[in-house]
Amino acid sequence: MLSLAREVDLLSYFPSVFHEIQEIIEIANAEKKPLDGTWQAIEDSLNNQFITTANEEGVSRYEKMLKINVPATDTLETRRFRLLARFQEHPPYSNKVLEQILDSLLGKGQYVIERNVVNKTLKVKLELTLKGQFDTAFAMLERITPQNMNLIVELRYNQNSLLTKFKHTQLSVYEHEQLRSEVLS
Repeated sequence: MLSLAREVDLLSYFPSVFHEIQEIIEIANAEKKPLDGTWQAIEDSLNNQFITTANEEGVSRYEKMLKINVPATDTLETRRFRLLARFQEHPPYSNKVLEQILDSLLGKGQYVIERNVVNKTLKVKLELTLKGQFDTAFAMLERITPQNMNLIVELRYNQNSLLTKFKHTQLSVYEHEQLRSEVLS
């Protein structure tokens, strides 16, 4: 994120003869707050040009342009993810392009794609750490996949191999559903 915020001493711009005059000192102090606000506005406008650095106002502007309805419970990161997903959509897709899109949004290894050309199905399993972004990823996949394919998007659940590094006493505090579908640390 670009940071232009700076401490400006307006008094240093006046000739040294004025540094002792109380009225000049007060004028410099009074002008400091509007000047700081101007610097902040410049910084915000530069940061809002890019989705990854945009603040609440910038993200809202992008959402309005793309006519995206946002639930009140969404975090700024989830909203940024939704915008990035929307900007990545360019149907039709190839398998390689789909993998590139998912790599850029979710990260390498954060999903599994299973294609069945005969049955015309595309199954995408998303890593559990992305549970909050599931709906956005599903909507994006639904928009870019061909309509004649049956799209199945699921969360990838914890595998037994992941659970073997924990002792039984550590796992006993969890219920079966928690072991299956929550991120364990």
